[in-house]
Amino acid sequence: MTETADPTLLSEVRKYGVFNANGCFNCGSCTITCDLAKGSTPFPRRTMQSVVLGLRDSVRGSLDPWLCHDCGDCADACPREANPRESMKSLRLFLTTQYDWTGLSRRICRSKAWAIGALSVAALLVLALIVSYHLYKNVGIDTLTSTNNGGFEHMFNRITYFTWAVFLIPAFFLVSHAVRMYWFAMRRGPHVAVPLRCYLAELKTMLEQMVTQRQILQCPATIQRRRWLMHWLLAFGCTLMFAIKFFFLRWFQTDNLYPFYHPQRWLGYLAFACIAVGSVDILIAKVRKLEPVYKKFAFNDLVLPVLLLLTALSGIGVHVLRYTGMAMSAHYCYAAHLMIAVPMLLVEVPFGKSSHMIYRPLALYFAAVKERALNSQIAKEEQLV
Repeated sequence: MTETADPTLLSEVRKYGVFNANGCFNCGSCTITCDLAKGSTPFPRRTMQSVVLGLRDSVRGSLDPWLCHDCGDCADACPREANPRESMKSLRLFLTTQYDWTGLSRRICRSKAWAIGALSVAALLVLALIVSYHLYKNVGIDTLTSTNNGGFEHMFNRITYFTWAVFLIPAFFLVSHAVRMYWFAMRRGPHVAVPLRCYLAELKTMLEQMVTQRQILQCPATIQRRRWLMHWLLAFGCTLMFAIKFFFLRWFQTDNLYPFYHPQRWLGYLAFACIAVGSVDILIAKVRKLEPVYKKFAFNDLVLPVLLLLTALSGIGVHVLRYTGMAMSAHYCYAAHLMIAVPMLLVEVPFGKSSHMIYRPLALYFAAVKERALNSQIAKEEQLV
């Protein structure tokens, strides 16, 4: 199947980050050095050459950028200092925009103004909903301080449905983007026919990677173990908070003041600690490695950990203010918490760089499925010989 070259592809990819194709002379040092690259997935070399040649369909169907865990060994081995590590990072952001059918990812990932604007609009809409609710319910300062002792029970019924909507809306977009990823990677172009049993047999790969992220540990750099631990803590904290808010919100969100040893409090503290420690460590690591040439693309790397940290801090702030009897301050802090968390979930998670949380496990899954199907086909052909 012949693929038509698109000469604009290279310049388009460069809008999402550094892509030093001119420095690369295709020696293959990056691929040889990478412990994650295999015969069927010779990254970063293959996808980088596809970009240079303008093979847009091949790039969109490539899983290689997601198999890279950004350890930097390829950049250290490159004799031309082309920094394939940054090229793979740029490709991941480019692929994120290709999976999105709305076009929002393309604007948000390429423009800091668009990203800040989208987050700000979502925050203002949340503020408008909060003000409208209080006006409609006639819940003013007197009501909060005297009628119900400053509690939140007046909003619990509505906030439950609101929380479900805030989680389900980005979930819808992420699933639809995952379908497009599947189509590009598994259905378009000359691919090996994949029987259903291969998909079923490798489901464990996707689940395992989602839970453990253990592929990071295959990178030889010693720093990767610390990086794996911090990413795992962050993922665990976010997953725990999602489970609490989506399935057990009525138990977790209450005006009851529990003793310090109560499990409701400790689950919240555990989620806060994991998110706070993980996000701070990631922020420090990203800021430390920023070089002048990469600073213009740093915003996409920093926005999610910043939003996660602010969400965690504002959430624990509401808790502390409630337990110290500062009712009005708790309500204002809760409004700020929603104005941070909701835009993060509605804008950054489905349309920003952080959507890689679903693309990487899916890529590992699809790559494992392809590998199994290819090995099965080779075994059949050997039997026929």
